[in-house]
Amino acid sequence: MPYRDPEQRREYGRQWMRRNPEKARAGMQRWRANHPEAHRAEGRAYYARNRERVNARILAYHRANPHIVRAKSQRHRALRLDAVGAFTASEWKALVASYGGRCAYCGAAGPIEADHRIPLSRGGTNAIDNILPACRICNARKHMLTETEFRARLAAEKRRATADYDFSRVLIM
Repeated sequence: MPYRDPEQRREYGRQWMRRNPEKARAGMQRWRANHPEAHRAEGRAYYARNRERVNARILAYHRANPHIVRAKSQRHRALRLDAVGAFTASEWKALVASYGGRCAYCGAAGPIEADHRIPLSRGGTNAIDNILPACRICNARKHMLTETEFRARLAAEKRRATADYDFSRVLIM
């Protein structure tokens, strides 16, 4: 051992890691693979000591990368429901961009959610070709309807609203 003093030993280790980053990274990966319980315990202890800092870092990441968070949460939901297929954050971003960042149903701008054309609960997949960008209101209203059923519902509501409109109250000048 190069040094008896623990502080000098730590400093020597830090310098060695700076000089040999690939070897250090590989060694850390081997240790984590061989000691999963100890690694988890270290992670829990670090979180207990630095809870606010860790939560702030996670929140900042979520705010900076909403497309990644959305894709990840949809993947987890699909796994829970045993649905096949998955989409990446870049595919989600491209899909939202192709709709101009607007809801596919009502055209509203703002926070957009992934909506399944055929719901997962009715056997739909989690592949990008079964996903549409939707605002929270349309996504909640659609619930377990397919895209076709929901669009028919929207069209019927629009026809009903037009038929119920009282044209006699319109002033013509």
